[in-house]
Amino acid sequence: MSTMIDQFSSWLDKQKGNTLSIQKGEHETGMKEVMDIDLVSIQLDSVSLRESEQASIDDYIPNKEIILHGTGQVHGDEKDSPLPEDCFEIPVDDSFQFQGEGKDVQVHTDKAIYRISSQ
Repeated sequence: MSTMIDQFSSWLDKQKGNTLSIQKGEHETGMKEVMDIDLVSIQLDSVSLRESEQASIDDYIPNKEIILHGTGQVHGDEKDSPLPEDCFEIPVDDSFQFQGEGKDVQVHTDKAIYRISSQ
């Protein structure tokens, strides 16, 4: 798994200064079907990895996350809103998979699929 995280981190490092378009499709619990799609754009400034020593009681907060830092927008049906706290988190779990190269990549986790394009 760490090799895929390293590959994704390396890809993200090359995208610093670019605008990323992120389509996050959340899986329905226990299913592979996508039940909700969020659209986000972020001007990528930096990337960090957050690791927690203590496990979340309800698995709501992941033990490990890749955090994209920068200003951005959450694109809604009726209006756009600023990206909260100028960051976007991608949880890292045992199912983490990274695919792609160039300007378009995908990240798969147990809970979501992230399609990311660099502008």
